[in-house]
Amino acid sequence: MTERTTAEEPRLKKSVIVISFISLALVYSVMLIGVFLSSGPITENGIVCTGWPLCPNGFGAPEERYLVEYIHRVVAVTTAGFAYATAIIVPSKIKRAKTAAIIAAIIVSWQLGLGFITVTTHLHPIAVAGHLSTGISVFAFALLTFLWVGIWRKHWR
Repeated sequence: MTERTTAEEPRLKKSVIVISFISLALVYSVMLIGVFLSSGPITENGIVCTGWPLCPNGFGAPEERYLVEYIHRVVAVTTAGFAYATAIIVPSKIKRAKTAAIIAAIIVSWQLGLGFITVTTHLHPIAVAGHLSTGISVFAFALLTFLWVGIWRKHWR
């Protein structure tokens, strides 16, 4: 077997790892905010903003009582954007990472719909359970994407 020369080694842009890490970190962050919301330390029932996707002030500054829910929704949409970006930016030559990123993007789309159901059913237990378990699935696939992209890059150094 011959060793690969530097000219033959595939290159992976550092931005792929950075974007996949940001996506992973955002998924984790939105999950923490969601758990904080559903535990109800501020709202006492876990939901004060029953409109979806925006609270009554729309895109304007939210009232203080809506702030945590508003932040959760903004971070969730940002997370979805990064999940989609990750699915696009991961090169097809890293098959496992590309597949995991695409699955994460598909599941995050489903997750946004479950967020709608969770809010409009006023935290129905089945909706909440589905929303949480789907979030865990998104986290798992975002983690796999990040790990596989990182392993691939390390392998080709």
